[in-house]
Amino acid sequence: MTYRAVIFDVDGVITPFRSAWQRLHAILGTDAELNRALYKLGVIDYYEWALYDTLLWHGAPKRLIEARFQTRRGLDALCQVLKEAGVYSIALSAGLGYTRQLSRCFHFYVVNELIYRDGAVNTVAVSVSDRNKDVIAERILEILDVEWSEVIAVGDGEADLSILKKAGYPIAFNPTSEEVARAAKAVIRADSLHPLAKYLKALLRQKL
Repeated sequence: MTYRAVIFDVDGVITPFRSAWQRLHAILGTDAELNRALYKLGVIDYYEWALYDTLLWHGAPKRLIEARFQTRRGLDALCQVLKEAGVYSIALSAGLGYTRQLSRCFHFYVVNELIYRDGAVNTVAVSVSDRNKDVIAERILEILDVEWSEVIAVGDGEADLSILKKAGYPIAFNPTSEEVARAAKAVIRADSLHPLAKYLKALLRQKL
């Protein structure tokens, strides 16, 4: 099999932090535990959860939200591997659009977007939830005329299970649970993206 596309989760894989949402809560000093609990109990849906979290930041300045952050080491090496292999690179994130700073080596970068008014947080546009990554990926793959069997998927959390289970070659990068690890053909645990880049380089050279 020749792999033609690689789908990546963003938070916890491309970024050193597990959640773009939680990172902002920490920076802005907001407590979103009630919203999380309501979602887990099924009282609110994902869109409502995202909206209620965003309302906690209402009026926060865009310059603070969009400030540059430290990326996971090895991103340049990963980008180079993908470029040399000539594959489609897709990033899907249930996180937030400020991580788009990392999008330089991806053909598609789909993420939830904070909406600003007068330079401050107003509301949010939700595209990606913790349950629809495979649906979004499938739409992109149809555009590219790529089959799931031709896809490598890289994820770390339960929100990535839908793509890991469908991909021809699933990779768990610093998996957050045993279920995620079991869904993968390879498990990589590392602080930087260099081991992942090396593994993908070898994998994308194979003609299986």
